[in-house]
Amino acid sequence: MRVYWDVFLTSLKNNFVREFIYRSNTIALTLADMVWVVVEFAFFEVIYSNTLSINGWNREQVFFFLGLFISSDSLFTTFFQRAFWTFPFMVNHGDFDALLTKPTNAVFLATFRDINFTQIVNLFLGLYMVHHYGEAAGFAGGLAWFGVAFWVLIGLLTQYLVRFFFVIWVFWIERGIMVSRLYYAFYALANKPEGLYPQAIRYLIKTALPFAFMGSIPAEVLTGRGSAWNYGLVIGVLSLYGLSVVFLWKRGLRRYQSASS
Repeated sequence: MRVYWDVFLTSLKNNFVREFIYRSNTIALTLADMVWVVVEFAFFEVIYSNTLSINGWNREQVFFFLGLFISSDSLFTTFFQRAFWTFPFMVNHGDFDALLTKPTNAVFLATFRDINFTQIVNLFLGLYMVHHYGEAAGFAGGLAWFGVAFWVLIGLLTQYLVRFFFVIWVFWIERGIMVSRLYYAFYALANKPEGLYPQAIRYLIKTALPFAFMGSIPAEVLTGRGSAWNYGLVIGVLSLYGLSVVFLWKRGLRRYQSASS
């Protein structure tokens, strides 16, 4: 574990230095990410200026959901998004070979190698929204903030596993980047509460594409509208995703042929 911790700290330091060498780029990306939050906020403001509730979700509950979603999304974007985006190119161009020769787990190196600090601001914006709208949404506060931390990490793990599942097909498909991009088409389902969707889509985002774990289910549980079934569903679905990713990774490594050979 000490080796992995040292590798992580080294990656953190190198990426931090890179971000502040290119300060203009960092500032521009940070502002762009903040604009995305504003657009999401404005979208729901427009909707709830015309109605008080949609399928059991009132204005405060939706903004509470949005705060949880933004918090978990910002963590994933900070630590993993760039690495997953470039992973297919690494495999196709032969750069992946270098990771396989290191005395550290290749998954760890592949997913922690490119950290993006521009999303940290969104983490604090998301937590502010959780705090600001929590009481009106039915959030108890106090020790329940440990539940917020737990569900934000569940959202992070969900996005990590689902993103990994979409990117890993590069070992079988030469144009694996196309499958990887398909993830973002489905990801659009994540930034709305599941109650706003038809029943079929609600079932989909709780099982095959569990984006509801990033905001909808956490918001329901933390505002007292969830049940023990929610925890069982999260454990079952994420366990299946984890096992699938491990299986596909091992099979993919057996099939992998260096692009540089």
